[in-house]
Formats: sequence, C-alpha cells, structure tokens
Amino acid sequence: MHLGATTHEHATSAKVYTYECEYVVEAHQITWTAKARRGNEIQVELAGSIPLTSPGLAAVAEQAVRDAVVTQIDGFEKPG
Repeated sequence: MHLGATTHEHATSAKVYTYECEYVVEAHQITWTAKARRGNEIQVELAGSIPLTSPGLAAVAEQAVRDAVVTQIDGFEKPG
C-alpha cells in the first residue's frame, strides 16, 4: 500500500518534514519503507516493521505505519 506525501512537524524542533511510504501487511508483521525530507536540505530513507500482535492491528495498519515513521523522524534531532 502507498501513503502519499504527508507532512510532519518535528516534536522538538518544529521543523517540517515530508514523507512518503510503502507498506505491506504480512501474516505476522507490517513492513514499511519511507523517504523523508526537509525542504531540499535532507532526504533520508527509513524502514521498519511492526509485529502483528493481534488481528485487529492489520485493520489500523496505515495509522500504525504513520506512527512508526514519525517516531523515526522525531529521532533525527535529539534535544541538547
């Protein structure tokens, strides 16, 4: 499945990132890859997987993937 260009404001710096993502719901996990960028300055490829711990998680796969992507983006810039 494809998530089109979406913006995310970094949790601490308030810098705006744009990301696009592809994901696949498999039998035991959701795997995803994404490209994130901040303007023309930075482009990063991200990837991850989310274990399917309950059958209901597959129904909210898109939101679970969005949450995983923004968690990695928020990890780009650590305070202090």
